[in-house]
Amino acid sequence: MMWWRSKISFLCVVIFLLSGCSPLLPDKERNLSDFIPQEEENIEQIICSKEICNFSERHFPDDCSWTQLDRIVDGDTILTTDEVRVRFIGIDTPELKDPRKSIQPFAFEASETLGNLLSESEKICLISDSVGDQIDKYGRTLAYIFTDSGLDINAEMLRVGMAKGYFYFPFERKEEFRIYETQAKRKKVGRWR
Repeated sequence: MMWWRSKISFLCVVIFLLSGCSPLLPDKERNLSDFIPQEEENIEQIICSKEICNFSERHFPDDCSWTQLDRIVDGDTILTTDEVRVRFIGIDTPELKDPRKSIQPFAFEASETLGNLLSESEKICLISDSVGDQIDKYGRTLAYIFTDSGLDINAEMLRVGMAKGYFYFPFERKEEFRIYETQAKRKKVGRWR
């Protein structure tokens, strides 16, 4: 009787393995390039072809609220000359001036990077988000920041690895920002070294 159980077990395993195999070929032809991993640079092109990354084209400069930069508070917050405190939408940088926390790693580097990105701009463009809030719980204006030449500062801080995505609240560019953060992590730049 024992040999009968082992034959049934063997037969069940064979049937299980064969059930996953099909003698039919797929209907669609496959190119060899379908099996080659994509370069990180190509990911952005693929995503942008799906119209996720065209925020700048759709909003800059037509939707700009122009102002002057007074000073940089830290890597994700600035103060304008008209005394508006602006928090960058969708990104978070290490804390530099939070009295409740000690200075976090890469906080100085993030602030310095932001200073370098904004140094050539005489005026800056603030664009609000169509999905998210306009003001945060601390009374700061939430915005995407662009230089007068069109450089997208929020996205650039993610691309160079000095910011991470801040995905806890809804905002229009969430998928786009996930891509930039993933690319920075893969390239091991900035805070992801």
